[in-house]
Amino acid sequence: MPNSKFAFIFSLIFAFALAQMDDHHASHMNHEQHRVNVAVYYESLCPDSRKFFTQQLYPSLQGNLSNFVNLTLVPYGKTKMNFVTNEYEFECHHGPKECEGNKIQACALKLIDGGRKTEGIGFNKVTVGFINCLMDKTERKGNDATFPVKDCAEINHVNNLNIIENCAGHTDGSNYLANLGALTKAVADPLASVPTIVFNQNFKSEDNTLAQTNFVKALCQYIQGTKPSDCNGASNIKISLGFLVVVSFIAKLFN
Repeated sequence: MPNSKFAFIFSLIFAFALAQMDDHHASHMNHEQHRVNVAVYYESLCPDSRKFFTQQLYPSLQGNLSNFVNLTLVPYGKTKMNFVTNEYEFECHHGPKECEGNKIQACALKLIDGGRKTEGIGFNKVTVGFINCLMDKTERKGNDATFPVKDCAEINHVNNLNIIENCAGHTDGSNYLANLGALTKAVADPLASVPTIVFNQNFKSEDNTLAQTNFVKALCQYIQGTKPSDCNGASNIKISLGFLVVVSFIAKLFN
């Protein structure tokens, strides 16, 4: 009898574990329908943009929350644009070097993996890592700046840096940046502040303000259904309660 009792208990625990794995798998498979559209309008040399990207946005996307975001990056900000002699000309908020930085990022967004998202998530991890590195490590002195494109490409395994750099210095880079300008102007012309963060295509000043200091909280309020544990810092309550039920049942068997 004791052996049969242990076998029954083992079977019960195993079945419970399988059920939890199935729930987790189903939850993972359904993340796409719960993704929040997040658009970030920013500038490559803007101090507030760099702070938001490196201290709020990028760290938040390193865990489970990355499964709940469709991310659009728009490095344009308060740039002014004119079309002169068959080519776009730009006047950037923080000087000509920022135009260069914006074009590098515009080309990276277009050319890394052909602009495709990483499988299973709503953005390209290599591109976002590359841009985060630029935002973090670029050295700016007055109106001058040095973009560590080679270091950031190596760190993030970008294998087409030469194509990205050629794009940034070519008409293609100007055209890509102009397209980002059109996206920006559709939100506001000019933007009231940089960066501007928009959730689900609907700008709200309170969301934008909150996201700058607590992006996770701003994002989590838009996630529908069961929210990931990142949103509350707690483990999945359903799993915890289920486990307690099993433990309680086992305890009764031995009494």
